[in-house]
Amino acid sequence: MRKRTRVLARTLAAAGTLAALTVATAAPALAAPAKAAAPTSVEQDIAQLYQDVEDLYNGLPPNALHGVDPLFQSPIPRPGQMKAHAGPIPGCTEGSLLTYANQLASQLSPTDSKALSALGAISQLYTQGVATDKSPQVFGTDGQYSGRASATIDKLRGFWDIESWNIQLVAWKGTDLGSQDKMVQTFKLGLDPKRAQEAGALATKVLYEVPAMQGGRNPLLTLNAFSAPADSLGGKRVMLGDGLLDVVNHLGYDDVSVEAVVGHEYGHQVDFAHKNYPNNESGEMGPDAYGGYFVAHAKGEAWNARTQQEVTYLDASIGDCFHSHGTPDQRKAAGAWGENQAVKQNNPNRIVPSATMIDRFQKEYPKLMPPATAALTASR
Repeated sequence: MRKRTRVLARTLAAAGTLAALTVATAAPALAAPAKAAAPTSVEQDIAQLYQDVEDLYNGLPPNALHGVDPLFQSPIPRPGQMKAHAGPIPGCTEGSLLTYANQLASQLSPTDSKALSALGAISQLYTQGVATDKSPQVFGTDGQYSGRASATIDKLRGFWDIESWNIQLVAWKGTDLGSQDKMVQTFKLGLDPKRAQEAGALATKVLYEVPAMQGGRNPLLTLNAFSAPADSLGGKRVMLGDGLLDVVNHLGYDDVSVEAVVGHEYGHQVDFAHKNYPNNESGEMGPDAYGGYFVAHAKGEAWNARTQQEVTYLDASIGDCFHSHGTPDQRKAAGAWGENQAVKQNNPNRIVPSATMIDRFQKEYPKLMPPATAALTASR
């Protein structure tokens, strides 16, 4: 118990003994707030794991995360993935997928959120730097999307005119956190072997001692998708999260989820192949356009107008309001533009060269931006 304040001590000393005893009896109710409870063993484990993950990311090679950008910004910042951006854009409403993700995040306690932040970061790093498609990949929490994912990446490899044999498609699974061996391999990317062993064991322990993690099945752990270039950790790959597929299904886009998301992420590979690394919203909106072209093209998915429209609404659902990845309207417009390129071309079987598609979109991109720019200007 804390010592009473000097003021209270002087008051007791000045009063008679009886008065002092009376005040002293009542003092606990008037005393300063009790000292905060000591951290529980679980909280201590989470704090240590978070530090381990931070040190891991700090120990990675400088180019490890080069060019790797999420499909959208997670509502739970993670070590190594924190990114500042301007905003918010006045009058903008974020997409339905982001809204739902934020709702899920708001249900977590601060302790749960910190655990998820550390575990999500380490599971992502495992998928990027350790996992390989040389072992069978299982897409979806129950493997329900494996066939579609394999078919989509095979079709994309033959669709775009870029080097494709070495672009891996890897499943990002929260349940991999339950494998101590996988976690140790991941921590060895940036920590010494002894500490990696300890951190790997701790990651698996935290996964199961925090009920909100659902043994790796909390969708927030893997609620995203990524594409990585050749010079980043693990080389060229597309990473597809189980949590993202679950949430997209919940929102009603299951018919197009795998093909649209993998088509978008492969669109980043198109940019990477031409060393196109935009530092504005076109970095995400371009792949929306290339993905739209793929799903609408006769040699791609050849989807009809209704299904094409569903893809554009999925694009809109991941739009943000922070001058980061594009607003819902902008992302929807980018996807629709790509679809129109396929629908309106004279020869439906001709595939526009990827370099040409990039040039065309970069010319179109400024036309997609005025709504947000005008709103920002009006607010000043």
